[in-house]
Amino acid sequence: MCFGKNEMRKIPILIILILACFNQALSDRWLPPKVTDYYSANKKYFARIVPRTVPENYYVWRKASVSEKKKFLPSDTAVVQCHAIMYKKTQSGDSILWTRKLINAMAPVSAIVSDDGGYLVTFDNWHSVGYGVDVMVFYDKKGDLVKRHMLEDISPFPINDYPTSISSLWWRCGQQFVDNRRVEICFVSGDEKIEKRIYNLEEKRIE
Repeated sequence: MCFGKNEMRKIPILIILILACFNQALSDRWLPPKVTDYYSANKKYFARIVPRTVPENYYVWRKASVSEKKKFLPSDTAVVQCHAIMYKKTQSGDSILWTRKLINAMAPVSAIVSDDGGYLVTFDNWHSVGYGVDVMVFYDKKGDLVKRHMLEDISPFPINDYPTSISSLWWRCGQQFVDNRRVEICFVSGDEKIEKRIYNLEEKRIE
């Protein structure tokens, strides 16, 4: 293939665009979620979040005939739903306070625990940051779901201001407990404007 002078000038620009798209695609690849422990700031409590787990032979079992399904083990058919286990650190070891299923389809992207173990707050869903009803979710001292939010509920910026990728809307630059009932959330827009908001868990609203 031969190119004229004008076409040759366009080639570097074309290559840059191709590489940019390629890098964006690479940056949007998600590894499978792993079991992760999230500790309170004082290290007295931690939540162990177990992602949704599908057995290797599960879909083979689903497609098998009635007679063939008898050949599979119970472990081949049992899907483990995403769940959290809240622990308290004690001198005699880790004591389980509660175990509850989370609303995330796979797993949250991040989570924080209050210093008194009274709240677990999760952020986003694996492979889908910024979308859905589980952008921010919090659970009480018994592990019961208290409230869940879409990004529109808590965002200081218009949703279109956030940078996007193939799977996600990248809105968050951090989160932490201010005290046992309030959470500071950091928002960052596509033009790198940063705003922090305080969410009151007891009042279930941005202050």
